Amino acid sequence: MPTWIVTHSEFLCNFLTPLLVGFSPAQLRHALNFVEAVLVCTARHKTLAALTRWLRLDHADEYAWADFFRVSPWSGEAVRTAVMGFLLKTVAAIQVKTGWRLLFLSVDDSLCCKDIATHKLQAVSLHFDHVRQRRQQGQYTNASKYVAVHLQLGPVQFLLTWRLYAKRKQVKALNQHRREQGLPPLVYQSLPTLVQQMLDEIAPQLPTKCKVYVLFDAWYAGHQLFKSIRAHGWHWICAAKANHRLDAFQLAQWWQHLGHQPIERVTLRSTKGSRTYSTRYRVGRLRRCPDPVTAVFSKRTRRDTHPAYFLCSDTSLTVRCLLKYYSLRWQAELDNFFLKERFGLADYRLQSFDAILHWHALVFAAYAFIQSQRVKPLLDDPKATLPPLGDVLVDHQRWHGRQMILYIARLVRQGKSNAELLAELMP
Repeated sequence: MPTWIVTHSEFLCNFLTPLLVGFSPAQLRHALNFVEAVLVCTARHKTLAALTRWLRLDHADEYAWADFFRVSPWSGEAVRTAVMGFLLKTVAAIQVKTGWRLLFLSVDDSLCCKDIATHKLQAVSLHFDHVRQRRQQGQYTNASKYVAVHLQLGPVQFLLTWRLYAKRKQVKALNQHRREQGLPPLVYQSLPTLVQQMLDEIAPQLPTKCKVYVLFDAWYAGHQLFKSIRAHGWHWICAAKANHRLDAFQLAQWWQHLGHQPIERVTLRSTKGSRTYSTRYRVGRLRRCPDPVTAVFSKRTRRDTHPAYFLCSDTSLTVRCLLKYYSLRWQAELDNFFLKERFGLADYRLQSFDAILHWHALVFAAYAFIQSQRVKPLLDDPKATLPPLGDVLVDHQRWHGRQMILYIARLVRQGKSNAELLAELMP
């Protein structure tokens, strides 16, 4: 039996209402209804019609919701900025309370996959997909793409901020359509540029006493991002492609040149178990980067012909510590899984780019609410043990289950007949 939503959670109202500055009462009701439904609904696909079936509240109408996303004058960017500011204030308060000094920012992009026949949704286009089993056309998948920055401070894990990405050709076609409708044009920005902007936005609000490492994969490994991160006084750790040049040789050539160096075996533990890697390292300089970097060459087995390559701007780190820090990027994958599989980030059925941006803004706000609820115990007790994120979500759903039972009991006490109860609860 589904858990119907008969009232809004006080915790959600206290979290979301101060962030939705400038929303009219009707817009605020729609936003609260949507976020509550996303949190409670367990349907596989969280379309507006599916979410509406879980609501027993006034103004719960899927067509009004569609207009709220498509034509209602509110800014998804403003909601994103407000949520990010709240999370950063929470991080600062926890850092003061606990004294933790090591902070990680993980950069990752992900696809919200759609059917290959989908062509009317403006944020959807063919994007390169490294996951072989879901490729729809060659090496490409029809999807929208977003890039996000994830923060980790001790056990505290937040998805801080995000951007919806559109390809250059996609932006050009959309702007032609937007000019006809009198809408402001979109500006194309590459993925590394979007990441740089997000980091610049985050930097002034991070705790100043923390040592910050930025983690990202080989797609973002470029000198402009390297220099931007170092300008903030941070360090970076990244995967790298084989053709990156370190001193006189490409990374692919260094394993043989380091044949005199003993192989260091590093064991890393994860949720899937532990695995041991054979590694060598070299401290050198990259082209167009003034500071020395540490390059780590890692093989899964002795005869592995395709080593993995990692670069780090902090030459004081050991190989074991460098790889351990880089493995923290796994949390970004967990966040993406929750967003798409549990919170319905990819379930939108909205055509315009702005409407999809609105959908993303509220889904990310719903996820931020659950993450902020998880870390609340640290604000009272620095040694508190944090529950898994899934348990926090289940607790929120159980609260709504209790409210539903109390609501039915109240109707019974009012003397409602069986027919009236069914009409009230299952219209």
